Amino acid sequence: MKATTLLFSALLFSKAALAQTGTLLVYGNLDIASSKASTGVKSNTFSLSPGVGYQFNDHWTAGANLQVSSAKTGESQIKTSTFGAGPFIRYAYPLSDIFAVYGQLNANYITGKYDRVKSNGFSGHLFPAIGVNLKKGFALNFNFGSLGVVSSKPKSGNTATSFVLSFGSGAGFGISKNFGL
Repeated sequence: MKATTLLFSALLFSKAALAQTGTLLVYGNLDIASSKASTGVKSNTFSLSPGVGYQFNDHWTAGANLQVSSAKTGESQIKTSTFGAGPFIRYAYPLSDIFAVYGQLNANYITGKYDRVKSNGFSGHLFPAIGVNLKKGFALNFNFGSLGVVSSKPKSGNTATSFVLSFGSGAGFGISKNFGL
């Protein structure tokens, strides 16, 4: 309860720094998860998604993003690792001095390894988000769902393509900072 009151108070009394022409946006998400199923199967995952972009005006930002993740699952500790890199484009629309909505498109080259089987491919994800501007160019970002496609080809096998549409079930949280140039 105290945390909610503190966050709400911070939002009400903070002065926002909106995106401005000629600024540099740095953002990132960090995900760490550990779970144990009723069958006793354990799973540990780690994911880091940083990005940096140039803000051309109050609405458009373009730049590059990275995605690094790893997971270990089961008693035999099956390891999965992925790396992705590519451009992103973001369109932001301020609703007030504090809140803004934005849509971002990430297009990445991906490479991965699942239990000694290597693969390469492409992923593209479009997602909506809400930015909550705090002080001195800092913002909290909340995304909810995405629309995406992933195409991956193992070194010895057929290409696998998947289409992803999630809304409400895939939520994320991140932080960003604007730097004046």
